[in-house]
Amino acid sequence: MKRFSITTLLILLIAFVNAQNTDGGATELLNKVSKKYQAFTSLQFHYTLVTTKDTKTLGSTQGDFYLKGNKYHTSYQGQTFYCDGVTLWNYQKSTNEVSIFEYDPEDDDNMMNPRLLLKNWDKHFRAKFIRDEISNNQSVAIIDLTPKYNQSYYRIRLFINKNTMTINKIAIYEKDNTIYTYHIEQFKSNVTLSDDTFTFNKSKYPGVEVNDMR
Repeated sequence: MKRFSITTLLILLIAFVNAQNTDGGATELLNKVSKKYQAFTSLQFHYTLVTTKDTKTLGSTQGDFYLKGNKYHTSYQGQTFYCDGVTLWNYQKSTNEVSIFEYDPEDDDNMMNPRLLLKNWDKHFRAKFIRDEISNNQSVAIIDLTPKYNQSYYRIRLFINKNTMTINKIAIYEKDNTIYTYHIEQFKSNVTLSDDTFTFNKSKYPGVEVNDMR
């Protein structure tokens, strides 16, 4: 009876340990990376967005991203976004018009913002370690995030530089087989950024049509 109890206890302990490691260490790594990103006062990077579907490349575009506290600025594909943490401006170059919204981080698409993506990630995703690989002589960990709630995408794949603990690439897998891959380059943290970077200046866009949606 005593032997059976000890054996049973050992089995339960092993099962418990295995259950804690089903993500392959992804949780521990993500928490470390998230802690680092949350400590940044600001960051900026250049990125290349590649869109593919069914192994075919549909297009490629480049842009820049700036973040300071809860403010951000980015531009790509003829659109420019300004956000001062309270107001969000979306400028469309093709029509020379800007739409103004009240900023709500819960409603915003933050997939390309590493800091917001990682903030409280465990509330929104399940994580799984996929593999390590060598890229440009750097050790890179690949981790998949699966949304806990229904989304247009079914997976976000992160490529994490294990030497710098920063994200090199983010791939978003949509349910229609479209993949949006952000290649992050020229990453800089704790840089000096003017508050003007995050507000829309009407004087710089002569004749702009303003649509205030607030």
